[in-house]
Amino acid sequence: MVVLKGFLFFKISLISALLSITFAHDASEKVFAKKIFGNFTSPTKLPSESVGKYNKGCLNGGVELPINGKTWQHINSKRGRNWGHPTLINFTKDLSLKVVEFGWMGLYIGDLGNPRGGPTPYGHAAHQVGLEVDIKFKKPSTLSLSLEDSHNDSRYGQPVFNELNVVSKNQRNVNSNWTREHMDILKAAAKDNRVNKIFVNAAIKVWMCKNAGSEDRSWLMKIRPERGHSEHFHVRLKCPQESPNCINTPLWNKYKNIDGCDKQLDWWVTERLEPKKKVIKKKTIKIKKKYKCSHARCYLPEDLPRACLRVMHVED
Repeated sequence: MVVLKGFLFFKISLISALLSITFAHDASEKVFAKKIFGNFTSPTKLPSESVGKYNKGCLNGGVELPINGKTWQHINSKRGRNWGHPTLINFTKDLSLKVVEFGWMGLYIGDLGNPRGGPTPYGHAAHQVGLEVDIKFKKPSTLSLSLEDSHNDSRYGQPVFNELNVVSKNQRNVNSNWTREHMDILKAAAKDNRVNKIFVNAAIKVWMCKNAGSEDRSWLMKIRPERGHSEHFHVRLKCPQESPNCINTPLWNKYKNIDGCDKQLDWWVTERLEPKKKVIKKKTIKIKKKYKCSHARCYLPEDLPRACLRVMHVED
């Protein structure tokens, strides 16, 4: 009996030691989470799970979207951001097949996320839990671009891939690059039950509100105005049922209408674009406050959900 108790004590001590090594993190090092997660080249081998908020979280069991498929090609693959939750990978493939009905051969796919999610080294605040993907407005002429011809990131040499901007320079209207096919694709994406929201330039939503017709407008509520997004649209999926630690964002319940085509939308293409008035600030004595970052670019590992520490340290 004494030998058995000694063996159990040794076993428990060994497991505790291993766990402390697995989850160890030296907070004093102040290494940004974006650097840690941006360096991973493989996912965890744990069951797929989205953890935390879209702009503050991570991903377990990520799945890679192949660079090329019959109806898609991943752009800027040198970044290594072609990973996501299986739900996102399936959605992306499904939408790329759906657009064939609209006369497209497929889609050019932009960033998904890192192999283990988390903050990206640059370019995004969200895309952290493996449930978001950027999709280009450019209609593919080929889905066999070389690695060199399919990038437009100056960090990897001279940009070659030309984006398609569908918004006018004054940001108030769409331009001649915009087509009815673009709205058909956005509508198809929005009507997918897996989708939480789709972010587009406000000028795009304004055009869609005017041209979507009078029937079946509820899908328009998922189309949300956002800065930029004139060359791609950003799809955000709902949290999967098997991801209890994933946090959905609400769908703006404050709207009285069903499509989000209201005065708030008009503000995006009117008052927001007006030159800001200069305000003369009075001199005041500034009291130094302890700086606390609230943006993904300066999150430390301990700023993320506790479960993400395991994602960081677990073996491939």
